[in-house]
Amino acid sequence: MSIKAVFFRDCPWCGVKHAAMSPMWSRMAVRDANNNQRSWVAMACPRCGGLITVEVQVTSFHHLSDNQPIPDELDGYEVRAVPELDRKQYQINHLPEDVARFFSDAIVVMEAGVPDAAAVQLRRTLEAAAAHKGASKKTLVQSVEQMMADGLVTRDFRDVLTHVRKLGNIGAHASDEKLTATEVDRALSFTTQFLRNVFEVPGELELLVAESASDEAANATAEV
Repeated sequence: MSIKAVFFRDCPWCGVKHAAMSPMWSRMAVRDANNNQRSWVAMACPRCGGLITVEVQVTSFHHLSDNQPIPDELDGYEVRAVPELDRKQYQINHLPEDVARFFSDAIVVMEAGVPDAAAVQLRRTLEAAAAHKGASKKTLVQSVEQMMADGLVTRDFRDVLTHVRKLGNIGAHASDEKLTATEVDRALSFTTQFLRNVFEVPGELELLVAESASDEAANATAEV
């Protein structure tokens, strides 16, 4: 998505919703001690004047130098914001990078008041998730069926994912049918639960098993 999308957001200071933030400054690259590049934009809330800094990952090819501002027309995605909104309900551990990026983009454009675009990003989230679980097929319908056959999702979740897929189709095509914030917000909740079941729960279980094995090894060493 375009970098300019990050300027449409809720304010973490005063709570105003879907505001067009006022650009303050941006920089293509800030280098750390190891010469790694980080790109930042800063903006202010037009209501309360609170300053928000957002780290972005620019994905468009460019020839800009480090100290140049980031053009709005470049593509990229949000990495983090300071201060952050309270998004604890959407915090999911152990997500693959591309799944996390699509999911984060869905939240950002949803908060910007564009439910159609959010629905498309949720569909992409499901496609990426299916690929990481070895269920990448020609269509998302087939991928969902494969995940069910593999025991990754239940029949109820299949119906939920089908609903999210259909909303994504509507959002992606030009038509008179427009999605409401309420129905896409519900799809966001469904997707969140799906990602927790498929990535977070197995990931936490793997950590638990690894910790138990480490404790057993340490106890065995101590007994020798």
